[in-house]
Amino acid sequence: MLSWYRQNAADFGVVRATVLLLRVVWRRAFVKTCNSLLPGQVECPCCGWRGNRFHDYIEIGYAVPNVECPGCGSHSRHRGLFLWLQRDYQIQSKSGTALLFAPERALASLWAANPNLTLHRLDLQSGREVDLLADIMHLPFAPDSARLIWCHHVLAQVTNDLLALDELRRVLKTGTGHLILSVAVNGELTREFGAADKRLSHNRRSYGTDFVKRLHDAGLAVHTLSYGLNQQELARYGVLNEPFYMCVKN
Repeated sequence: MLSWYRQNAADFGVVRATVLLLRVVWRRAFVKTCNSLLPGQVECPCCGWRGNRFHDYIEIGYAVPNVECPGCGSHSRHRGLFLWLQRDYQIQSKSGTALLFAPERALASLWAANPNLTLHRLDLQSGREVDLLADIMHLPFAPDSARLIWCHHVLAQVTNDLLALDELRRVLKTGTGHLILSVAVNGELTREFGAADKRLSHNRRSYGTDFVKRLHDAGLAVHTLSYGLNQQELARYGVLNEPFYMCVKN
């Protein structure tokens, strides 16, 4: 949390960063009290944590209540994708080269449990226990080399997302490769910010429902998917039923 505070102080000033820190500390104390005194009603499939409610996720520009697991830090999409990978995609049966962009700590146990996947964990920074520092717009992999590409909530922060999609398509294995990705969708049309917005997790754009067209324009066949959870499971695991996409290169 100290490094998070220092970064916010550098980006927004000490006063705003301190107010944000106090807000986070107060909300965490509230959640801890709820989890100590009230009956459990949510659980995390990624790490097994159970309690009354999840932590709030709070940043300068936005906040999401009751979303972050106190055990492993998973958010709604991580928990939904964890269950989908296990139940529907059957990740334990997959083999070949897998590229994981900005690898999520909450999903690490799933990847590690499959010895038949050759994993390459990639990021621009070294703080996520990555195997290779790489730019998604200029990938150091041969064409048709990846059987699985995992890329969630990454493209909004990329300088040129169209160039990144071209690279992802290039390295994806024709016919049998799967590019599985998601973005936050707000409204109908994608809005470009012109630069990284520090208030919005350094995103450079806000995607709309036209994101699917971007995928098609990049030469990908697109399948829109859901986590496949019923209403009771959505509530139990704290998952919002938002779409994600599986793409194939023909």
